[in-house]
Amino acid sequence: MSLPRPYAVRFTVSGSLWMTTTGSEDATERKRHRGRLRAYGRSVWHDAKKAGAPRVGRYLMLVTVGGRRESPVLAAETLKPLIDAGTDEGLWPDDDPYHRVMTCYLRDPRPLPGGRAELFIWVIPLRPATDPLAMLLARVPGSRATLARATFDEGSWLTSNMRMSARDRKSFQTRAMKTSRGAWKASPGADCGVVCQVRYPDSRPRYKGDPDNVAETATAMWGVGVLDGLLPASPSIFCFMLADGESEPGHHDLDMLAFSTPGDVDWPSLLLA
Repeated sequence: MSLPRPYAVRFTVSGSLWMTTTGSEDATERKRHRGRLRAYGRSVWHDAKKAGAPRVGRYLMLVTVGGRRESPVLAAETLKPLIDAGTDEGLWPDDDPYHRVMTCYLRDPRPLPGGRAELFIWVIPLRPATDPLAMLLARVPGSRATLARATFDEGSWLTSNMRMSARDRKSFQTRAMKTSRGAWKASPGADCGVVCQVRYPDSRPRYKGDPDNVAETATAMWGVGVLDGLLPASPSIFCFMLADGESEPGHHDLDMLAFSTPGDVDWPSLLLA
């Protein structure tokens, strides 16, 4: 059986609605922004369906982020209600990690006027047996790689679902960096990508947290490698997926695979090839 064709949908988000995983908005403001983004997202996905966007079962999502200076991976907070809107419109059964098996973020380098952000969300259908990590690495044959691992307790684990003051968030980020000290042993090179695999303390076979929610802890761990001079500040692509197995109760594991890439790598073209 043939797979549906991949497709991309464009979203334009004003500066007033844009959120990052490290933003300072309070819980009420974030809830209001999410509601507006989700309503806007439903309209965009509805139009995409009318234009022929197919329903998919298992898929990789590639997100290009334009018009913003911060790392594209921090866009996970804005992306979440837009993905939920696609679920509302029935474009996939669910956006859990058993259907959206990998999500990748990268920068769109084109300048945009007016302070707005532009997201292109690429939906790439996958067969049931396709390993998204193997598929990604096959696009960069001969790549050098290094693997870092860290285990975080509840006092150093930070996700976008946790509502706390900016001061407390900064404290958690600092503790996450301390936990990650020594995790990076080698450098893959100045130009590289990364896949962050998340292991949760949950044995239920069909329920896990959203790997994208750990963007703040993951970027803290990546930042340790940057400070150690082993990693570039901005990787060419930052991906999230589940790791096999479960972590110990009260703990979460991150396995981060950094791999070398060509300096001019074009990920959308590679992944759609």
